[in-house]
Amino acid sequence: MHRWLVHALVAFVLLLPAAGIPAAEPFVVEDIRVEGAERLEVGTVLNYLPVRTGERFSQEDARRAVRALYDTGLFRDITLYRENGTLVVEVDERPAISEINLEGSFSIDEEVLLDSLERIGLARGRIFDRSVFSQINQVLRNEMYSRGKYGMELETEVRELDRDRVAIDILLREGKAARIRQINIIGNRAFSDDELKELMQSGIPGPLAFWSSADEYSRTTLEGDLEAIRSHYLNRGFVNFSISSSQVTITPDRKEIYITINVDEGRPYTFGSVELAGDLPFPREELLEQVVINAGDTFSRQRVIESRSGIAGRLAEAGYAFANINVIPQPDEDERRVDVRFSIEPGKKVYVRRISFVGHVSTEENVYRREMRQFEGAQYSPTAVDRSRIRLQRLPQVQSVEVSTERIAGRDDQVDVEFRLTERPTGQLSIGAGISSTEGLIFNIGVQQKNLLGTGRDLNIDINTASDNRRFIVRYTNPYYTDWGVSRSLRFDYEETDPSDIVSTRDFFSDRLAVGFTYDIPISEFDTVNLGLDVEGRRISTTASTPAEIETFLAQRGTEFGYLKGTLGYRRDTRNRTIFADRGTLQRVNATVALPGGDTEFVKLGYDFESYTPVGGNVVFAPRFEIDWGRGYGDDENLPFFERYFAGGIRSVRGYAGGSLGPQYPDSDPRGGDLRTVGSLELAFPPLWAPDSPNTRLSVFYDFGTVFADEDTFEASELRTSLGASYNWRSPIGPLSFSYAQALNDEPGDDTQKFQFTIGTLF
Repeated sequence: MHRWLVHALVAFVLLLPAAGIPAAEPFVVEDIRVEGAERLEVGTVLNYLPVRTGERFSQEDARRAVRALYDTGLFRDITLYRENGTLVVEVDERPAISEINLEGSFSIDEEVLLDSLERIGLARGRIFDRSVFSQINQVLRNEMYSRGKYGMELETEVRELDRDRVAIDILLREGKAARIRQINIIGNRAFSDDELKELMQSGIPGPLAFWSSADEYSRTTLEGDLEAIRSHYLNRGFVNFSISSSQVTITPDRKEIYITINVDEGRPYTFGSVELAGDLPFPREELLEQVVINAGDTFSRQRVIESRSGIAGRLAEAGYAFANINVIPQPDEDERRVDVRFSIEPGKKVYVRRISFVGHVSTEENVYRREMRQFEGAQYSPTAVDRSRIRLQRLPQVQSVEVSTERIAGRDDQVDVEFRLTERPTGQLSIGAGISSTEGLIFNIGVQQKNLLGTGRDLNIDINTASDNRRFIVRYTNPYYTDWGVSRSLRFDYEETDPSDIVSTRDFFSDRLAVGFTYDIPISEFDTVNLGLDVEGRRISTTASTPAEIETFLAQRGTEFGYLKGTLGYRRDTRNRTIFADRGTLQRVNATVALPGGDTEFVKLGYDFESYTPVGGNVVFAPRFEIDWGRGYGDDENLPFFERYFAGGIRSVRGYAGGSLGPQYPDSDPRGGDLRTVGSLELAFPPLWAPDSPNTRLSVFYDFGTVFADEDTFEASELRTSLGASYNWRSPIGPLSFSYAQALNDEPGDDTQKFQFTIGTLF
């Protein structure tokens, strides 16, 4: 008999009227009083009670009331009785769960286990139910068994706390995962066991793969493996392929697992005809261009999916964002051929009602809105939305961008687009101070802010007050100097050296003053032309170590040089982000000319190339190449010594000391040259300890390059090479780069340097 029915009968007896009134006679409820409620509000109990004052109350109403209160799951016991015209409801509340404590040794994230318990009703704040509590063992065993943890041990305890609360203590020891001892595939003829096992993540590692966990059984992994096998067959013509069964057998000691997969291959099919049906908004030929199916080719489900996606993408670009495209395969069993029909319902054209930005706490909204290539009120374009996302992602203050498109309720022709941003700090402050007996107080401060006051502008200030080398540098960039995207950069560089305060072996010192500007003018979505002009002055001071070549040059030309330097460049940038790009290219061509009439006349040309291509997983292949050439003109045949190129170091050829490669003076100091060529072949990937971090990258690389006196001395055999690994980290104190490289073909006199690091720009 149900417990609520027992209490209803009790209520029936208790509700018998006072002496002299017939038994079970109904009465009018003048008042309702709730007793025993501690955590619950009285109003909550009354809301569940199907009785109101002023109503007649009978034994049938008593049964109904008790049942309604029990059905809430909030009460252990319920009693109803009558005091004259008052209905008294006495309740005994179930305790609430105050704590769930998971302890022990387990590798599964605790939140995953708590979520599993919450799905059956066990969570902090919920009402405690003994019948639900008894399911803990089965729920946690399912989680562990799905990961091959068949040796798990589990202990549970309920502790009563004050104020009618309980704590649930769970001690879980997962034990070792059962290992896959053997995988058998039965029924395969077209592909060998080895071919199919190569598709699976589950398996038996080779003798040298000590780190592999492929033999740790996981139900989820096995399901993915079965789908990989299914896709392999369906993409190679086996339309009727099926996996008839998969059995997982565990040994009695729960340590080893045997997996048997039974497959039914069927026969291979080819593609037949392709038909487009439905309401086509533009010529059939345009949509057929998106179809990658050819009659007579081996049937492939992947090609069907790609064709459907291509048609959907073409329709979306025309504004039909929610086109319905049904694929109807029509197999011919006799001919072993599949005709494919795409049934197209384009629907209405879709327009963007509103574009919003979420997460911009330190940046003005207009900084993000001006990067949009999708506009409000315009026809919806997936390409424009994705390009907008990439442009946001390329901003230095943006760590990540997620895009969501929401349909407007009641409208089938409008959407809202939301960009959810995660910002990163872009400011860097470096301060240094010291005291010297000869120089007095030395103070250095550097400030870099790539998102000045949230405006998206870039400001760099570097001040050094040392008496031997005073420096003051200011650089300011407004990326949107005009509304249509022209960027303007202003520069002021001043550096003054006092050789009399230095005991040095440097070749020379240079006091320098430069003031200039640059305009970057976009000519397309990916292409930019830049124009710049600098006024530059130098005063050269020699030292006891100055080479005779420089002494002769200064004796002939003087020690002070002033010139006007113009720059012209072109850049094409298709990278998806500027830091840690994983696809796209960057190409730059630039020319610098010291204009006629200055104290020195020269021209410098350069070309840079970078490429980023995913090659599997999170690994990116990133080749880089750079060539620079310069030559004097007029009275100068070569570049002046203070404009020469140098190579070597963490930003060019790692494994060799900075600026050390190429021609040397008689005292073996680097001389520099008029031609530089450097490059790198690199594989970059997230580190194992932070696979999802957007701020760190590991890489292995092969670097090559050197400097030549001029183009006539170029010899490919003179290029220096190195092999190594690097680690880049966008740390809270600024970008850090570390590399360890082994020089492969260094010559006597080369200055090798295995470990190198730098703080500054990563790319």
